[in-house]
Parts: sequence; C-alpha cells; structure tokens
Amino acid sequence: MKTRSTEFNHDLVYGRDIRIAGVVSLVGVIAAFLFAPQPQTAPYRLHVPAEWDFVIENPAPVIYDPPEPVVQVPRGVPMASESPEAPTIASNTDFKEFKPDITAPTIETNVPFWKVERKPRLVREVLPDYPELVRAAGIEGKVLVAVVVDTLGNVAGAEIYATSGNVMLDEAAVAAAYKCGFTPGYQRDRPVVVRNVIMPFSFRLQ
Repeated sequence: MKTRSTEFNHDLVYGRDIRIAGVVSLVGVIAAFLFAPQPQTAPYRLHVPAEWDFVIENPAPVIYDPPEPVVQVPRGVPMASESPEAPTIASNTDFKEFKPDITAPTIETNVPFWKVERKPRLVREVLPDYPELVRAAGIEGKVLVAVVVDTLGNVAGAEIYATSGNVMLDEAAVAAAYKCGFTPGYQRDRPVVVRNVIMPFSFRLQ
C-alpha cells in the first residue's frame, strides 16, 4: 500500500504562483485606475480679500535735469609740408627695440630644440676625420653629438649625447660638429640660440 507524502514541494508551484500574483496585481491596478475617484484641482482663492489702505498725498513734481552738452573739440586739418622730403622722425632714432641683435648671441638664454618654432636646418655638413689608429684596428661606431646653435647659425657648443665606446671616435665627431653650419632657429620671428640639436656621425670602414 502506497502512502502519500505530506511534504510540499515549493519548486513545483513557484512559476504558477508568480503568474497568479502578476495577474492579480495587474487587475488591481486597472480596477483602481477605472473606479477610483480622480483628484480634482481648482485655482487657489484668497480666504480674505486683499485691501490696499494707502493714499498718495502731494506727489512731488518730476523735474527733468538735462545733461550738459558735449563740447566737440575742433581737430586741425593736416597741412602738407613745405619740404616733403624732410624727415619727420628724429635722426637719433634707430628703433633698436625692433631690431633683433644677431651679432651677439647669448648662450645663457637658449631654447630647447623641441620647443623652438622654426628649427635650425643643417646647411654645411663636415664629415669627421677617421683616426688612423682606430681605422687600422678595424673599429667602427656611431656617435650622437648634441650641439648649441647660436643666432648666426654657428655651433657654439658641442658635447657627446651618445658615445660610440671609443674616445678617439667621440673626439673626432665633436671636432667635426664645431665645423658644421646651420640656419638660425626662430622663436616669435626672432633668432634665438637653440640647444640639444642632435647630430649623428657614423664611422664605417669602406
């Protein structure tokens, strides 16, 4: 004889209960929308009418004070000079503040290469001398030299940026860098001293 289990399995009826609860909620919302009284709105009315209790006595007359007329200053009419070729500017005026001084470069106030607006351009390249001892030993290398270009385009300073590993090759590259020429760098239409201009020099055996 089989006995019925009294344990209730909620997992079997969970989906059915969810659907029944959803239908009941939807019916309740629709019924509330259809049969519930809708709120009525009315404009606000004052409980006590407003009363204005003031009287204007002896109003002061309005006096208009016109502004003073603007006096036009007469301007003179420019007259032609009796001597048209006569200079109108003093002879001792040379406008030094508008002329860039390119004859006296200052190394202290220089601009890095990456920041200058018009960068220096190499116009005179000098190849380095290959030291005979290094050539005879079959040593090759590449040297990077960082130079400072003044406002005349000359190399005012040079130092090793990346060494080749050989002192004689580095010295030959620095000596060649001093003999190179550039176009000056410009910042705001004025020639400036530019630093960190990198020049590569390669030493290869033919």
